[in-house]
Amino acid sequence: MTAGLTLYFIWLRLRWLAFARPDASFKVRMAATLMILPLVVYPFTYGPVWWLRGLTGDLSITSIVLLAFAIAEKLSGKTMFAGAEKLWLYRMIALVGLVFYPLALGLGRFDPYVLGYEAYLAYALLVLALLLFWLRIYRIAGLLLVVILAWHIQLLPSPNLWDYLLDPFVFFYALWRVLRCKA
Repeated sequence: MTAGLTLYFIWLRLRWLAFARPDASFKVRMAATLMILPLVVYPFTYGPVWWLRGLTGDLSITSIVLLAFAIAEKLSGKTMFAGAEKLWLYRMIALVGLVFYPLALGLGRFDPYVLGYEAYLAYALLVLALLLFWLRIYRIAGLLLVVILAWHIQLLPSPNLWDYLLDPFVFFYALWRVLRCKA
């Protein structure tokens, strides 16, 4: 599924445009987005999206949803996530990644990646989403529900729930945002 990596390149283009022309109008931002779209994916079989997908694999559903929110924020100029809620989400992703990746790479005897093949992790995420909904943290609860739904209908080629929930891109970005916030 190259949609996530296509969104990544669109987001990079919009970030560059915000840096080069901070006063760009909506029409200019939309034109920049539409101009890069055919060059990123089609008709080149060896375009940047395919090259990055071959190098890293698919992005997680979490990354795709966060990239879609970031692109919507860049195009509309409106904030989709509140600052505290976004920081809380980044902290959750960074904490899960700091525990998950060393264990999955063999640092200990327990491999959490195996849990992604069972429905127990989905049930735990569903309980967490309900708890977040009860605490009125609706966007993060909705994000977890989207991840569970995408895993249930097997939207990505992987049958493992961890591949829907976390990838190195979103982990390193969240870790960078948390560390940058502390500084």
